[in-house]
Amino acid sequence: MLDRAFEPGAVFSAADIAVITPLANAIAEPQVADTKFIRQSLGGLAASLPSQATDIIHGNLKLGTYKAMFEGCDPRALAYAVRRCLDELDWMPTVHQIKERMAIWISPEEAAIRRARFILRTGKRDEPEQDIPITAAQIRAMKPEFRSMGLAAGHLTQDEIDAALSEPVEQAQAA
Repeated sequence: MLDRAFEPGAVFSAADIAVITPLANAIAEPQVADTKFIRQSLGGLAASLPSQATDIIHGNLKLGTYKAMFEGCDPRALAYAVRRCLDELDWMPTVHQIKERMAIWISPEEAAIRRARFILRTGKRDEPEQDIPITAAQIRAMKPEFRSMGLAAGHLTQDEIDAALSEPVEQAQAA
């Protein structure tokens, strides 16, 4: 259903909207990368891309700073940023360069929420036809074939037809 969000002419029923509404009101909870994942991601970058020469002490300080800056990040966003850095950069990226790429990434959960909100905001609704109540006088005024059609289409019931035809005309006019 969310796949149709951007289709031209997509129409959503009341049942569709009932399913979409709770999703549109949801908040995507990010996953949190553990220290091991952050260390492995940064280690992969450091092993793949050259950086300025540093001694062991400065190298450990740099790694500690990077780990601290990415603490609490979504591992999927970090993995995305690392792939982009490997594709785009010739040198070890700064924290800022990695964070820029992470900011572009959208989780599948957030993407679904955004689609649901888009549908609620701009989606065309399939409005059900409203049955207009019909009076006994209108039923009596109908030709028998129209009554049959109304009965077959479900707009009239046999009880309504019988009640309208059995009601005396004087009583109907008084009402």
